[in-house]
Amino acid sequence: MPSQATSPWRVRTGYEELWINNPGGADIYAHVHRPVAAASGGAGLPGVIIVPGGGSPGTAYDGFTEVTADDVAALGAVVLHYDPSGRGKTAGEEDYWGGNHQRELSAVIERFFAIDGINCENVGVLSFSIGITIAAGALCRFPVGGCQIKYLFDWEGPSNRVNITKNDTHEPLLKFHMSNNEFWAEREAASFIGGITCDYFRYQASTDHMQGAYKGHAIELLNKATQGRARSSRCNDNLPNIYYEDGHPEKYRWVPAKSNQKYWILKYLRQMQDEL
Repeated sequence: MPSQATSPWRVRTGYEELWINNPGGADIYAHVHRPVAAASGGAGLPGVIIVPGGGSPGTAYDGFTEVTADDVAALGAVVLHYDPSGRGKTAGEEDYWGGNHQRELSAVIERFFAIDGINCENVGVLSFSIGITIAAGALCRFPVGGCQIKYLFDWEGPSNRVNITKNDTHEPLLKFHMSNNEFWAEREAASFIGGITCDYFRYQASTDHMQGAYKGHAIELLNKATQGRARSSRCNDNLPNIYYEDGHPEKYRWVPAKSNQKYWILKYLRQMQDEL
């Protein structure tokens, strides 16, 4: 392995580079992390595919994020992160979470299921922030036959163009006005979350990393997943498969803003891996 690290959980992990064939475009650059003790052929580990947030490459999760790929691998998992087209080492044009990015995640999923040492019945997608648009779009629009994702773990992703652009005030997206229906038609997670067939877990702190105290984006996605095809839906320690009242967020359990966010993310992720 070209690189090794020790996570806060004192489990030594390492990663290998991987290039993934993408029939729809340029080959995709990725890293595969796992516990070093399992690198030589340990079988049956849970699998996690990380979808990056913002305009980040997957390599940001080598060590520049609050939760890294090594943190997740230290739970005893095989973890893949990748550079979407137009980012990092993957060629092509930035697609801003649209159909090309969604389609290539399906290629990543298909390749991931062929990696040795993975329990193919326990593979989840972990999306960060607006990565939920790519993840939900891929699982709804471009499912891969024979590759059944167990769960989608959504870390504080936005639901629609209004909260993505903050009502056309978010400076990085000013050129993508909400009136551009052609652009936004394939970039709102709320349009796709009802079509996923795996479990849906929403991680939501009381103070969102982008939306502050607002919870409408979380509630919209949870309710649409519950009313749609998802096998189950849950947020934090709330009861599963419930209807959330948009006007009363105080009724529900949100992760306290001042708590150890890494601890809670990894705790919930482990729960999703352990649930049947």
